[in-house]
Amino acid sequence: MLGRQVFLQRLHAVLVTLLVLCCVFPVCSHAETSDRQGSSPSGWGSLPLVWQPLARRLAADGLSGPRVDALLATLPAVPSQSPMGRKMRELYKSRFLAKAPDRKAAPRYYKNVVNTRSARLCREFIAAHAPAFRQAQARYHVSAAVAAALLYVETRLGKVLSDTSENALYTLASMAVSRRPEDISDWLDKMPGYENRQEWFDATMSKRADWAYRESRALVQHLLQEGGDPRDLPGSIYGAVGLCQFMPSNISVYGADGNNDGRIDLFQVDDAVASLANYLSRHGWKKGLTRQRQQKILMRYNNSRVYADTILALADLVSAEDRPESLKRLKQSKERP
Repeated sequence: MLGRQVFLQRLHAVLVTLLVLCCVFPVCSHAETSDRQGSSPSGWGSLPLVWQPLARRLAADGLSGPRVDALLATLPAVPSQSPMGRKMRELYKSRFLAKAPDRKAAPRYYKNVVNTRSARLCREFIAAHAPAFRQAQARYHVSAAVAAALLYVETRLGKVLSDTSENALYTLASMAVSRRPEDISDWLDKMPGYENRQEWFDATMSKRADWAYRESRALVQHLLQEGGDPRDLPGSIYGAVGLCQFMPSNISVYGADGNNDGRIDLFQVDDAVASLANYLSRHGWKKGLTRQRQQKILMRYNNSRVYADTILALADLVSAEDRPESLKRLKQSKERP
């Protein structure tokens, strides 16, 4: 009797063990299958695993649900290496690679921008969108000539809205999930000696990825508010959008509804002109500024003296009544050291 009781106890233990194993193994098998298929069992459906850190951070910041899922679902299965690779190469060369001495004088203006043709195109653009420029000048004290010159430098008055085939969300999301050198493997041979800079890579890529996440979050918020398909959203190599090339985080701060339709669409001339003028105004632009102060404010838009000087010189040509005299002044300014 005792032997039978021991046998039954042992049999019961074996059955319990088998039951536990049957519960565990299917879960493991399912997880392994999900990994192989590149999808997640954790609530994002078919979203590739590589984008799930981005989805988790957005959810932690209160951005989740079907509409966010739909935006993320537009992302290709594999991140682009180009945005982070390009930025890291730029930073790496500046920090670690010696530059050959350049005996040429630095250019004062961007090439092929400050000329009569560009000025004529700006004047025609102002005439075609006169109400937008009048409103910006009245409200923000930014002249039509300066606003048009800025748009010309940024996007050739809306004709060049992107310098990459990747849309803005894909660009920024790709940077946001690229945190290790292996994430930009195609670019590493352009950075000789990178193997010895692991600590710098870890710190720098993390910093840039966190910046890109904040811009991705801002762009997702903008798309949720204003609508639109990310695949139809051209952007710069680092995710700036619209005729005035705002980074997404600037849209909610400086974006302005120039045509009073209740939306901010930087691909519309009225909103783009109002937004860039609002940006300049909020950074101190007003009537009667000295040339030096104008330059400094424009450098808040893009931290480049050549950028600021190009806009101001082109604006001079746009607003000049005496074109030959304006050209003479321009020639003299080019000749100055």
